[in-house]
Amino acid sequence: MAPSRKRAPLHFRRIELKYMLRDADIPRFIERILPYTQPDPFLVEENTGRRSYPVTSLYFDSVDLHSLYEKDAGLLSRRKIRLRTYEPFFTPDSFAFIEIKRRHDAAVSKDRLSLSLQNVAPNLPMSEVLFALLQNVEAEQDVTHEAHTLESWFNLQPTTLVNYNRTPFVGMQDRRFRITIDSKLQARWKPHTLIGEQLVSECHPGMSVVELKTNHAAPAWFHEILQDFDLHRVAHSKYALSTLALREKLTWPE
Repeated sequence: MAPSRKRAPLHFRRIELKYMLRDADIPRFIERILPYTQPDPFLVEENTGRRSYPVTSLYFDSVDLHSLYEKDAGLLSRRKIRLRTYEPFFTPDSFAFIEIKRRHDAAVSKDRLSLSLQNVAPNLPMSEVLFALLQNVEAEQDVTHEAHTLESWFNLQPTTLVNYNRTPFVGMQDRRFRITIDSKLQARWKPHTLIGEQLVSECHPGMSVVELKTNHAAPAWFHEILQDFDLHRVAHSKYALSTLALREKLTWPE
């Protein structure tokens, strides 16, 4: 079972580092981190026997893909907006969040605006989705204002729907220390509807994204594992990894 609305944090700041890992190496990687981590207790407490859950995000960007190319433009400080649920796809009964994610190099801060999708009309044009969602959020006024400002500045539109399966681990002594393995990365370029299952394309087959999330420097044992698996930090976000893969397929069809 995915994290519940009640348990999902709405505000946090931390360091996030990403690495690409071959799917074939996942069992051995998990074996290496288990002496220092444990499966996310939230999943264990649900007593479902599952150790992973789906993550679905709809990213919003400008027509010229400002958010996508911020990194390539050399901007250390960047912001993006996405709609996220911990289900295979968005449904009227989904609990969801509009997330404002701010990054300065490896440091990340995030605010989540909790909302229900029950009031989203099935025939609502996708160009109006973000504005409609912002009318239904449960949030502090300054956070809502920032979301409206970004939407207005960049005329943000639904750009890429990203889906993957997340296997989370937390530190033995500190639950805020997290390692997640995001597998089966799939995406759809500019979906025509928000609600319902989507036809998606696999991105980077055979590879998963390992992410370290911590409030402190990475421990020595983690650096040793990185060296043993020859893992190098990935500069791009999963939004960028997915969007660039989709655009390559669309531009150069097989």
